[in-house]
Amino acid sequence: MCEVHTYLLAVRGIFSNFATMPQQLTIKQIATLAGVSVGTVDRVLHNRGRVSPEAMAAVKAVLETHSYRYNLHTSAVAFKKTKKSFSIAISIPSSEKGEYWDIIRSGLDKAFREYGDISVRSEYVFFDQFNALSCREAFESIAAKDYSAVILGTTFVDETVTLCGKLDEKHIPYVFVDGKVPGTNPIASYLADQEVCGRLLARLMDGLTAEGDELALLIPHRVGARISNNSAIRMQAFKSYFAEHRKDRVIREGFYSASSPELTRSEISAFLEENPRVGGVAAVISTGYIISDALSDIGKKAVVGGFDVTEGNARCVREGTLDFLIDQHPEQQGFNAVESLLHYLLYGAPDESLREHTPIDIVFLENLG
Repeated sequence: MCEVHTYLLAVRGIFSNFATMPQQLTIKQIATLAGVSVGTVDRVLHNRGRVSPEAMAAVKAVLETHSYRYNLHTSAVAFKKTKKSFSIAISIPSSEKGEYWDIIRSGLDKAFREYGDISVRSEYVFFDQFNALSCREAFESIAAKDYSAVILGTTFVDETVTLCGKLDEKHIPYVFVDGKVPGTNPIASYLADQEVCGRLLARLMDGLTAEGDELALLIPHRVGARISNNSAIRMQAFKSYFAEHRKDRVIREGFYSASSPELTRSEISAFLEENPRVGGVAAVISTGYIISDALSDIGKKAVVGGFDVTEGNARCVREGTLDFLIDQHPEQQGFNAVESLLHYLLYGAPDESLREHTPIDIVFLENLG
């Protein structure tokens, strides 16, 4: 509890030990301690104008010693005097209310509301998370414009790499939510540790299923790509866990349609007919409820584990058809992405106080809430 509390305080820019620590320094106090002018401190904080290496080092030494944290709201008041505004594009998968990407969007929108004193025009460019061609089209539309900054969901690797290369050429900063992609240069990424998620999924499935049961990894069909970025990492980590600790467990892999309940039932039924010893099913994305509903419809009993407390997943946990969820705090990912990007636009640097990896919770019926 202490660790979670400390983390939340850090995100909100409050010292966890506020009773004993001094108030945050003013610019004038920083200037006095560093032995430079107020104007020099202002240029360092806001990345404006040239500053000598000696003055830069002196100011940064004071900031680090006194745990100085830039205040976005205070800066916004001063920044408004320039009458400059920012345009930010957000490209993430479209989703129904209460689903994973809708929860991320709620975090994004919450941050934009909270920092409403900063002049920002945000524009959503959605794509289909099961269709790489849809993602490519959305990313191409972003590349064709000159935004101040971009926030991206990294579902499809190739499309992400291509867009980021174009943004790098234009010197447009970007932040990732729910993923990391090699060969790109985001100013920050916010996600749960996907390798940890995969190994945790494996350990839970191993402990909750009978010794002789086979386990299934089920992933949704996608157009233009076999598997999403995060799913690939989780699956590899899942299989690595068993290769290292339980080589006797048999892992089966299968696909299902996430767009049609009838097709989902048909595909999962056929998969189970081919693999009758499967006693546990791991859903590697947040649509575990689709698998649970299909299993219920065909009368198959199995341990089911999945990701995130979406409305559909929560319903299945309450109904007893989905045994556990690994929650990645998607709303926090969205909030941090906006906060860090605004920090960069104001100061020329991301907010280093924000953790890249969000906490991971294991959710059963007893602590679903």
